[in-house]
Amino acid sequence: MELSEKNLQAEDQIDIVALLAKVWSHKKLIFRSVCVFGIIGVVVALSTPNQYTASSMFTPSSGGESSGSGGLKGLASLAGINIGSMSEGSKEISPMLYGKIVEGATFKKELLDAPLKNIAGVQTLKAYFIQKESSFSFVSELPSKVIGLFKSDVAATPFESVNGIESISEDEHAYFKAIDEILTLSINDKDGFIEMIAKSENPQVAAQVAKNGELLLQQQIIAIKTKSSLELLQYLEEQYADKKVLLNEAQDRLSRFKDRNLNIATNRFSNNQTRLESELQTATAVFKNVVTQLEQVKFQVTKDTPVFSILKHVVFPSEKSAPKRSLIVVVWLFLGVVASIGFVLAKEPVLQIIQQIRTTN
Repeated sequence: MELSEKNLQAEDQIDIVALLAKVWSHKKLIFRSVCVFGIIGVVVALSTPNQYTASSMFTPSSGGESSGSGGLKGLASLAGINIGSMSEGSKEISPMLYGKIVEGATFKKELLDAPLKNIAGVQTLKAYFIQKESSFSFVSELPSKVIGLFKSDVAATPFESVNGIESISEDEHAYFKAIDEILTLSINDKDGFIEMIAKSENPQVAAQVAKNGELLLQQQIIAIKTKSSLELLQYLEEQYADKKVLLNEAQDRLSRFKDRNLNIATNRFSNNQTRLESELQTATAVFKNVVTQLEQVKFQVTKDTPVFSILKHVVFPSEKSAPKRSLIVVVWLFLGVVASIGFVLAKEPVLQIIQQIRTTN
């Protein structure tokens, strides 16, 4: 048993030595291969454009429940607004849903139209994409032109817009993919902060897209949080205007009645005056109630509006974040070593297998 184990170990050592000897015998081939891969790595490293990264870190927070908000439920139901209760409307939106907002077409369309400054010939992100496309328009349009040769010429069928459904053109779809490559949202649910990260070949674009993305996300979150209370506020403002008109009319009717009936003291006069005064009191009470509700809802809108604390402001990136050119060259050199050694070791077994297949056939 001991002899057999020694023989196996000796065979293993012999195989390893034989493999190393085979590799060494082809050292010139391996060296040339490594040099070729190294040159490719240098070309790739030099041709890869610089990438700049800018980010913004913030955390959302909002007020708690309002003690008097439950009393607005009945008024909201009269307005046809389904809010359940104002306390339900003030619940927090999970930060995990922020990513869905960023993925939405509404957010991306607004980001495309958001202003960009300090970039020659560019005022929006859409214009930047168009300018970038124009620099290699032939290469980018060639695949679509080739595919178009195999498509039948069918006129585009016009579609009517449907309420609640957004339409996205082919150009916008391409721009949305470009936004996905530039902008990412990192959510740290454990520590409760959100980071908006933008990467671009242009440092101005990286910084401004990160800031625009931060502002648009916050605006859409505020719009979602305050939707119910803003609808109720709009209803109450309309009621305020109507009730104020009714109050003024009641005051005018009573004033005109008194002016027309000076120095008259009859029962009919007293009854009419009492009725007009009662109408004025009712209009005044209703108006005061609407004013009270209006002030409560204004306060509730303020409470529902989330406040975002900026933990890290966007900083203009003065240094590139990628690529790591030295790492790219090292990776290509490693690939050259692996590929050349693999070729040397696999060449003879593969040729033998091919020869056996031919002899059997």
